[in-house]
Amino acid sequence: MKTIQRLAFVVVATIVCLSASAIDIKLKKDKTVVDGITFAINAKKQVAQVVRGEEPYVGDIVIPEKITVDSVVCYVEEIASNGFKDCPGVTSIVIPNCITKIGSSAFQGCSSIAEITIPSRIQELPTSLFENCTSLTTVNFEGSVKKLGNNIFEGCKSLVDFEVPSAVTEIPSDAFRGCAELRNVTLPSGIKKIGSNAFQECHSLEFIDLPTGVSSIANDAFNGCTMLKEVRIPSGVTTISANMFKGCVELKHVDISSSVRKIEHDAFNGCAVLDSINLSNSISSMGSSVFEGCSSLKQVKIPNSLTEIASDLFKNCASLESVTFSNSLKKIGSGAFENCASLTQLTIPVSVKEIGNDAFEGCNNIADIYINSSIPIKISSGAFAKATMKEAIVHVKKGATTNYNLDKNWKKFLNIIEWK
Repeated sequence: MKTIQRLAFVVVATIVCLSASAIDIKLKKDKTVVDGITFAINAKKQVAQVVRGEEPYVGDIVIPEKITVDSVVCYVEEIASNGFKDCPGVTSIVIPNCITKIGSSAFQGCSSIAEITIPSRIQELPTSLFENCTSLTTVNFEGSVKKLGNNIFEGCKSLVDFEVPSAVTEIPSDAFRGCAELRNVTLPSGIKKIGSNAFQECHSLEFIDLPTGVSSIANDAFNGCTMLKEVRIPSGVTTISANMFKGCVELKHVDISSSVRKIEHDAFNGCAVLDSINLSNSISSMGSSVFEGCSSLKQVKIPNSLTEIASDLFKNCASLESVTFSNSLKKIGSGAFENCASLTQLTIPVSVKEIGNDAFEGCNNIADIYINSSIPIKISSGAFAKATMKEAIVHVKKGATTNYNLDKNWKKFLNIIEWK
């Protein structure tokens, strides 16, 4: 009888120990390693999450649909943030259809992965998911991804062609920044916004078709796209943002929609082969250095809606031969046309009240300046080059010669005559 009681006690104790083990798992959301993959498990909910291991993962990774821990079946539903981050030894990853969520930077720095398939239940790809996956060439989408996170493909230097999923409405900031081999990007018709630095330094990108529904393109979106040759700004865009095409040294043609009201600073700075630009009368504001260094630009007509030419706006436009000022213009800012050596003639409308320092410095070939205002325009002492003041002829309205010869800065011009 005692033997039977002792046996019964052992059985009960064993059951209690097993139960205690299961309870620990539930309470601690413990970790376990199965086939070399580390999981965080929640036995109560019977779910598991792939997490970062103690050592970097290597080789071909196949994530299972489920694992069994202490006789408890846990279904794998997520890949945690940083799960495979900085694992250059990982050569491939198979993601099962049961995965519903992938955390930020999950594959960041997996520099040996060339191809990956996103299962159908994933609708959002988070921040920096594939950042610096330098061997990545192909991303397959089995379902309908609706959102991409910032920096998602930044530094993916081997990515050549990419078709953005059809349900995506926004290209986020830094999405393809530094994708140096990216040649072709297909944007769906539903795209409405392109974030800052989205395609910055995509050196191989020659052309991009911006859908008509795009209404916002943020700063630096195409900065440093050195092979970009042609761009059409969609009709919904009202602002060409700062540095948008800065350093696009092969950009020759830009079609600017009449919907554009504002061009921010340095938007086309350094676009060395841009030889013409159509500025519609809808443009009421242009920031500094917008066309600085556009050394092939030959002719410019200032929009009627623009009242001020900002500083350095056309600085170093060495081929600029002709500028037509509007009758609404009030101020020509400092350095606005500095080093525009091909300018030979200026006609300044009566509306202009001020010309800033160095506005025409380095414009040594100006031979004639026609001024419509009888009252001397306010100019700084360095507004024009010394060569211009000595050699150019300033043509003023009848009866205004005395006024200009008495002005402390205009009297430095040696040739002031009446405009016949």
